[in-house]
Amino acid sequence: MGISVANATVKIVGTKLIQSGPLLITHWGLSGPAILKLSAWGARELADKNYDFTVLLNWLPEFNEQQLSEQFQKIRFDIAAQKIANKNPFGLPQRLWEFILESSGVKTDIRWADLPAKEQNKLIKNLCAAEFNVKGKTTFKEEFVTAGGIKLNEIDHNTMMSKVVPNIFFAGEILDVDGVTGGFNFQHAWTSGFIAAKNVASLPV
Repeated sequence: MGISVANATVKIVGTKLIQSGPLLITHWGLSGPAILKLSAWGARELADKNYDFTVLLNWLPEFNEQQLSEQFQKIRFDIAAQKIANKNPFGLPQRLWEFILESSGVKTDIRWADLPAKEQNKLIKNLCAAEFNVKGKTTFKEEFVTAGGIKLNEIDHNTMMSKVVPNIFFAGEILDVDGVTGGFNFQHAWTSGFIAAKNVASLPV
């Protein structure tokens, strides 16, 4: 936990949902902009799956498995005599590199030249397509963005008043607005709240 990667690609198996960006490993799992954006864009689809799905994570998005396999041949030639645990050629955080090696069954004292084919293939897969299973969502009510709500085509955007029921105004996340992380939901709440309040105040008493 506490490790961050500047750029990773996260894909949800069986969907078109994919996102790249900074990724953070926390005490409870994966977070960071890539995960938060993926959660936002896929909110309805993930709910339909009852939050039971598999994530594929590419720690090296500049490579696919075939490209990385070819790169491994060059690496094994260039740094053949060095221990694989001590020489991480991809710039990943050391603790993450050691975790990936362990998950791939690679002995930490082995040299690059002596890496068996079976372990090499597993290592390449875990670098480019590591699988993580998601079963359910947090039970701690930590969600901070909602999806769904009042349909936007039922609102006058100039006043935030309902087109269905006159003199009822809506603002914030009760509307079907779900922005990406970074303050966009706050901005929408403040702006729509200001517009709604201004127009409520202008109503005849």
